[in-house]
Amino acid sequence: MKAVSADHISLSYGGKQVLHDLSLEISLEEFFIIIGPNGAGKSTLLKALTATEKIDSGSISLFGRPQSDYSRRELARLAALVPQGLDTNFPFRVADTVLMGRSPHLGLLGMEQEEDYRIARQAMQATETAELAHRTLDQLSGGERQRVIIARAICQQPSILFLDEPTASLDLAHQIRIMDLLENLRRERKITICMISHDINLAAMYADRLLLMKSGRVVAFGKPDQVLKEKLLEESYGCRLLIDENPVSGTRRVMPLPAKFTVDKGR
Repeated sequence: MKAVSADHISLSYGGKQVLHDLSLEISLEEFFIIIGPNGAGKSTLLKALTATEKIDSGSISLFGRPQSDYSRRELARLAALVPQGLDTNFPFRVADTVLMGRSPHLGLLGMEQEEDYRIARQAMQATETAELAHRTLDQLSGGERQRVIIARAICQQPSILFLDEPTASLDLAHQIRIMDLLENLRRERKITICMISHDINLAAMYADRLLLMKSGRVVAFGKPDQVLKEKLLEESYGCRLLIDENPVSGTRRVMPLPAKFTVDKGR
């Protein structure tokens, strides 16, 4: 059984087709990363997989069951989404924000029980945000806020976690902390991770498999060393690249080549 299966899905906005006959599979407990240039349709694909946007054709299954068979509440218990550009600059307490993740599990009265508070505390401990519990979101750094939003998603106790650019606008230290956090969640809690990343080198180090997209279509799909090839990436991103081996991880390392370094080399 696969965590996610998408079979020949297409999706349009206002008459413009954004996803074109796209198929993919994500295995259980896999760290799956989607890469590609701006406008490739990556965020739209994530919205389709989480039923935030309705597809025009094709089919999507989650854990062997058609997506359309799930109620919204069932989907919220199964999958959590950390969107890109979420406005977190408001004075909500961290503890209250994380506890919002329990909403799909609350009873008819919508009242949290001790078990819900326990799960929220565990989510904050897992994301190293417990010490921030009584602070408000507008008092936190970008990296801290991102970890709080991930804690809220963990609080849903999902089987799969979808993330749209979770390391965007973070410095190098916070990028690694977020990626290490996701890897630990995948390994220790057996959560399937599906995320979008613009950082190809981070993707190469953490992903079990990559999906490279361009113009709403699949360009390549497989292990990082199968996808991160010079010709494929240069055609997808429209720039010259140097690809070598990361001396520490042994994974592919991708560097853009500015024109001033390529002209003299006949590139």
